[in-house]
Amino acid sequence: MKLVDFNQEQTLITPPKMIIIYELAFKFVKNEGFRKFMEDVQPKFKILSRVTIARYCMHVFNDEKEKLKHVLSANKQMVSLTTDTWTSIQNMNYMCVTAHYIDEGWALNKKNIEILFDF
Repeated sequence: MKLVDFNQEQTLITPPKMIIIYELAFKFVKNEGFRKFMEDVQPKFKILSRVTIARYCMHVFNDEKEKLKHVLSANKQMVSLTTDTWTSIQNMNYMCVTAHYIDEGWALNKKNIEILFDF
């Protein structure tokens, strides 16, 4: 078995990425099952508050946005934009702008580049 040094700072980005990928509520980190799992996996890991998780989600968003800017500026192909709008049960309006492009490996990519609400 290979031992790995624990680094709290390096591990901080993983729960926000999980929340983004699976579209979980920020309060998921307070879930008893999640807390027990993290305690068993890495007892040294300090569970973040939902406010801190939300802040880290914005960091992930901004980092991914910069990476996408680089990819799109290096991509000499076309980018197609689509929009989708909807209204929540709280009567808030949302609009999502999605970029579709083909990368150098001929794979179709779809990235949400902006989400607006109450526009």
